[in-house]
Amino acid sequence: MPSQIQTETTANLNQATSNIGRLDLRGGDDGPRYPQYLPSVEHATFPDWEEINYVDPGTRGTPDKRHLFLPGSKHKAITPRIGEEIRGVQLSQLTKEGLDDLALLAAERGVVIFRDQDFKDIGVEKQLETARHFGRLHIHPTMPYPKGIPEMHVVYKEPAAANRFSAIKPADLQSVSSVVWHSDHTAEQQPPGYTFFVALEVPETGGDTLFVSATEAYKQLSDGYKQTLEGLKIVHDNTSMIEYAKSKGLPARFSPQKRSHPLIRTHPATGEKILWAIGAGEGNGMPRYIEGFKKEESDSTLRLLNDVLQRSGDIQMRATYEPGTVVIWDNRAVGHTPVHDHKGERRHFVRISAMAETPY
Repeated sequence: MPSQIQTETTANLNQATSNIGRLDLRGGDDGPRYPQYLPSVEHATFPDWEEINYVDPGTRGTPDKRHLFLPGSKHKAITPRIGEEIRGVQLSQLTKEGLDDLALLAAERGVVIFRDQDFKDIGVEKQLETARHFGRLHIHPTMPYPKGIPEMHVVYKEPAAANRFSAIKPADLQSVSSVVWHSDHTAEQQPPGYTFFVALEVPETGGDTLFVSATEAYKQLSDGYKQTLEGLKIVHDNTSMIEYAKSKGLPARFSPQKRSHPLIRTHPATGEKILWAIGAGEGNGMPRYIEGFKKEESDSTLRLLNDVLQRSGDIQMRATYEPGTVVIWDNRAVGHTPVHDHKGERRHFVRISAMAETPY
């Protein structure tokens, strides 16, 4: 795997390499507050995913989100084009209709931030049950998960434990910045859609996540250029991730996946077009090249599209974290990157991703 491939997944792989079998050790002053969610390396393997029918719960949502925007709650746009913040609603107490409304809101706004949540304390069974409303739960092909809970991906940095979970800093990388835009697991037949990111412990400051709207990015393009891109496909390939894990003695739970998906995909809940090229051709994600194009043609096209996504501050947002924060994003409609700028404090999250439709 090239040294410049430094998504949060790869950073965690590097940190886990020398700690096989002891990732559940305690670290820090008083130890993690949620030890049951510490990463544990289990070399389980699973059958490769089979394609199944998917009905997006957002198709059942109400336009006014009446089952989500409950009396006494407050919600506001984070930016005009992406992101919504909600206070006064407990995610754990939403009805099925409320979860449908949440799906539609996430599809429309890309990212929904819930504050002051009890979600981290309701137990694994209830957490997974809630996420399953949005689809079949994804299992990370290589990364550690809490012992016996493969449907959760752990994001854990422990600066107090030297060389184990220290935060990645730009000086540690073969690039100027640790920021790497990507979308999760795009090489799957049915890549993740609605994704839960649950804050267990957060730094006093820093450790944020940046998001970009791939829906709004498509709207930035001219009509003529949109027509040029229609019908093109990008080849997505996670072979390097699987082989890298094997070379380090880490889990490789599924076979390598390589398949082509539409460069411009359609969201089933909103009907909107999505520029699905986040990180493509940059060496930092699974989208590799445009099918049928010569290398120079593919490189130049993807470079332009990634400039639209990565350099357009007017379609981006920054998610900050507080104790009790839960962020839900639509992995089809947005790209993201961690910001590795905090140090001296523990950062502990779990991610639960629901797989969506085969892209079309």
